[in-house]
Amino acid sequence: MENSDNPQKTTRRKFIEKLFVGGGLLASALLLLRHGVAYVFPSMDSPPMRKLLIGRTGDLKSGEAKEVQVGDNLLYLVRDENGFKVLSSVCTHLGCKVNWEAHRNRFYCPCHKGIFDASGNVIEGPPPRALDEYKVAAENNLIYIWIENKSGSSV
Repeated sequence: MENSDNPQKTTRRKFIEKLFVGGGLLASALLLLRHGVAYVFPSMDSPPMRKLLIGRTGDLKSGEAKEVQVGDNLLYLVRDENGFKVLSSVCTHLGCKVNWEAHRNRFYCPCHKGIFDASGNVIEGPPPRALDEYKVAAENNLIYIWIENKSGSSV
């Protein structure tokens, strides 16, 4: 006859239950530790970049800018005496779209009257900083932009 009052006896069900609970707690603790260390000591690796063709060098004369669509982002390709620049069309104040005013050689944000020069630097208004600039390269009469390669991104 089996004694069911024996506290030392562990059933299979109790053993498996303790195994899964203990394993789950251990896995949770290890994940928490890993993410905590990654937060305190972030990776210093530069993000992977990719190169996209956005135009030809003959498309623009010095002092001109043109809109370029890259994925969901609208950018401005600008040519000045130093070469080419690619600037974001998003105002650094509240995220409105800036417009290129060719007759004034500047970018203008109609939302709060922010004004940027042709290089994207703030001239007047509430924007706290210059327009975002992207790395650009001109090779063999073609203009390329270097952008961060985000997985799942439309750019």
